[in-house]
Amino acid sequence: MINFIPFPNIETKNLILRKMNYKDIDDLFSMRSDSRMNEYIDVKADESTDETKAYIDRMNRGVEENKWIIWAMEHRESEKVIGSVSIWNIDEARRSGELGYGIIPEYQGSGLMKEALLQAVGYGFDKMNLKTLEAYTEEKNIKSIGLLQRCGFIEVNRVDDPGYFSDRVYHMVVYRLEKGMSQGLQRD
Repeated sequence: MINFIPFPNIETKNLILRKMNYKDIDDLFSMRSDSRMNEYIDVKADESTDETKAYIDRMNRGVEENKWIIWAMEHRESEKVIGSVSIWNIDEARRSGELGYGIIPEYQGSGLMKEALLQAVGYGFDKMNLKTLEAYTEEKNIKSIGLLQRCGFIEVNRVDDPGYFSDRVYHMVVYRLEKGMSQGLQRD
């Protein structure tokens, strides 16, 4: 099992992938309360910074317990947290995990999510010794589907996921990347 302590910071040309902390509350609250961030996922939007603080605590507790790894995406130029990327649903026996990711709308389409996602993929394969990574995205989320395809993921399944916080059924496309398939991708 991988131990996420000390926390593995990753620096790229435009981003610092690091542990979430209370200094990020305003940026994370802005992101987590923005309805545009939840258009394709079944998540209850934060209604207060207390809920965002509880989210930070829950995410960091999961990291400390080696349940998952989640990075805050700090934009170097603005010094703001603009998103997050994670590896969770880790199955040590199968050596697999699932990617989670999101970036605020103002930075979508800029290549920054790809920059972060490729680093997370590299960490999953190189440091965690995973064999496969999967990502689930709603079939109408064309930007996310394009991102996964540009990162070398291939569609392997489709599943319907009934909402917990809404009565909506999410039509999820499952993408997979296997170790070795990503070697030709540039990680900045």
